[in-house]
Amino acid sequence: MPRDPEYVALILAATQGARLFPLTSEYPDGAPKHLLPISPLNPSAGEDAGGSDGTRGGGAPLLLRLLVRTYESGFDMAVVAVHKEDTSTVPFLTASGLCTPLGKEHASSVPTTGGGDGVADLEYRGVGSASSTKTDKAQSGRWMHVRVVHLPEDCNGSADALRFLSQGNTSIDSDEPPDSNCCYIPRTSHAVVMPGDLILEGALLSTTGGSDVLSLLVQAHRRWNAGGPSSSTAAACTMLLTDVGAEDKEGVPLKESSKAKMGLLSREEEDMEYIGLSSEVPPPLSASLASLSYSDEGGEPSRRVVLKRSKLEVEEDEGTGSTPKLSVAKRRLHSAGGNRGGRNGLANTMGGLSMAATATTDRSPTLSLRTDLSDVHVYVISNWVFELIHARPSMQSFQNEVLPLLISRQYRGVEAAFGPTAWKEEANRERLRKVLREMDGVSEEGRGVNCNSVSTLLGMYASGKTSGGLGRFVPDEEDENENPAEDMTGSSLLSPPSFPTSKHGYAVSAQVLSREVSALTLRACTLPSLLYGCGEVTSRTLKLDPAVSSSLVPTGAKLSTKFNSILLPGCSLGEKVQTKACSIGKNVTIGDRAKLNNCVVMNGVTIGSNTVLQNSVVGVGAEIGENCNLKDCQVGPGATVPATTRTTEKGETFEV
Repeated sequence: MPRDPEYVALILAATQGARLFPLTSEYPDGAPKHLLPISPLNPSAGEDAGGSDGTRGGGAPLLLRLLVRTYESGFDMAVVAVHKEDTSTVPFLTASGLCTPLGKEHASSVPTTGGGDGVADLEYRGVGSASSTKTDKAQSGRWMHVRVVHLPEDCNGSADALRFLSQGNTSIDSDEPPDSNCCYIPRTSHAVVMPGDLILEGALLSTTGGSDVLSLLVQAHRRWNAGGPSSSTAAACTMLLTDVGAEDKEGVPLKESSKAKMGLLSREEEDMEYIGLSSEVPPPLSASLASLSYSDEGGEPSRRVVLKRSKLEVEEDEGTGSTPKLSVAKRRLHSAGGNRGGRNGLANTMGGLSMAATATTDRSPTLSLRTDLSDVHVYVISNWVFELIHARPSMQSFQNEVLPLLISRQYRGVEAAFGPTAWKEEANRERLRKVLREMDGVSEEGRGVNCNSVSTLLGMYASGKTSGGLGRFVPDEEDENENPAEDMTGSSLLSPPSFPTSKHGYAVSAQVLSREVSALTLRACTLPSLLYGCGEVTSRTLKLDPAVSSSLVPTGAKLSTKFNSILLPGCSLGEKVQTKACSIGKNVTIGDRAKLNNCVVMNGVTIGSNTVLQNSVVGVGAEIGENCNLKDCQVGPGATVPATTRTTEKGETFEV
């Protein structure tokens, strides 16, 4: 049997994208947001797939760019989870030639799913693979397995999706539905989870450091796991954070409203968070494991995450008149220094709410609280976390429920993460036993494994111990009320562990990207972020060497470095037309003396003479009359804007 890949890319693309209306709409006739274009990059592989259905136009869809990035990062498999009523994704991938049905020669080398109409197994060989001959494909050799899975109706969040996709990976399946033996993701692989609306274009930077974001993130996760169980730093989850801060000429941090006025990426208040990073970094690799490490050229070392709370939640006024408070448990302050600070060193809280750089690693442990970091929902998840998700079926969101749980209980150990509620069921206790055996390097038969072998379940280096971690524990005082011992008579796991001395601690870490790379790593989940992302991609493309940039766009495209715009083939421009910081799709007609500034115009659009467009997105096949003045608006696919129309409010929409 072929070995499962170490890491699998898991693209969650099942949401409708309500905040991108009217460019997207409800299923089954709506356009999925992961098929919206982000730039004129590489449409050649799928240029025949463009159409008037509103799903794409004017450049490469988000999903295509994610497949390109996962393929170039070396992934062997990508799972794309889509809505149960999504009828566009698979036809787009196959009809455009981006992917081909899985060949018979490869069918035996991929994990089976148990059948069903909701799964499509494809193979992807990179951009332009459709036009390649069979000889070219045979010579290229490398291919990536792409599995498209339609999620059931009861998947209401990311945790539900992960639970469904990993249902064949769990230790105990007796309480699962009859079809639970299907395996949508390989049983021993770890997942790199990312949203389907992710823009991941760091490779467009002229510098090489940190450009391959996915490899950098996986590398950080491996380094935490390479320390071994004795250091209690085996990573359960490594998250990707982007630096979205900005300062004025005097170095004073800008507010979100000021960034929006300056054309920078700004966040809504509900998207802002307080994130606490300790000075603890991954432990140094031993000489025997040095060959498995990566260089630190890609960026700063990842840090342990000790706090992550919504800004609105922290500053919420409960009617008591008290000032907002941000509480940090003493346990986390004592542990924030990790290997650097000693066992009893109390961390110094540095920077307060400032936007200073991440705390440096020295002998004085520190805890840095920051509000200028953004969680883009990209996570590397160790395999045992899937067991935890199954043990806590009430959790629907990974970001809002599972991740906070992992952060809060990382110093108390894996046992605390599973919690006493889960322990009351024998199936969940068996899941925990299996996880602990794997962490201690004990096989199912109780035999120890080689201490330098990689555990296929946890993704960490086994310790070679034979205890199994299944003895009787004395509960900590703070957990006395959670003691489920009376419900587990006769079990080898009789009571909650003594959390301060737990042998199965873990870490939740974060890789923070530089601001340069962060500008090209964001979610296009809102119209402003989509517009900003397209503008950044266009700008970075034009800054490349002309020989390189011309190869990234289709033949016949017009590149204007002076006005920072790209016009795809088939565009017809009248006299004295001005386009600044724009991405213009194919077969677009623009009348005389029209002015466009910071706009994304998709395929087949008609814009009348003397029309002014600013900070706007225009959907496929839309028509805008003459003498219009549209600012900060969205024109849906096929919509008609009458002549002389003027917008009066920010965010106005025009739909059919």
